[in-house]
Amino acid sequence: MSDSSTAPGSAARSVGILIFTIGIALLVLVFVLAVMAFLQLPLIVASDRPAPQGIVTVLAVAAVRAVFLLVMAYVSSLLASKGLDLYAAAKVQR
Repeated sequence: MSDSSTAPGSAARSVGILIFTIGIALLVLVFVLAVMAFLQLPLIVASDRPAPQGIVTVLAVAAVRAVFLLVMAYVSSLLASKGLDLYAAAKVQR
């Protein structure tokens, strides 16, 4: 085999690994954001001064944050799996 026939396969594998790495980095970011968001929530609820919005608003904000974090986690895991699929497809073609 010539080098030109293996170059696209190695480029596809490299792109697959890059996409997988980006997906994993986004997953780590989601977990860090989740920890930061839910460590702040008890501080808001337990503060000495009354919340001007009320407890319902605070819980609604927490619910919206949770939904956004779930969507971000889903998208980043989907991205990581597509990177693995691309890597596996490039390896099979070789």
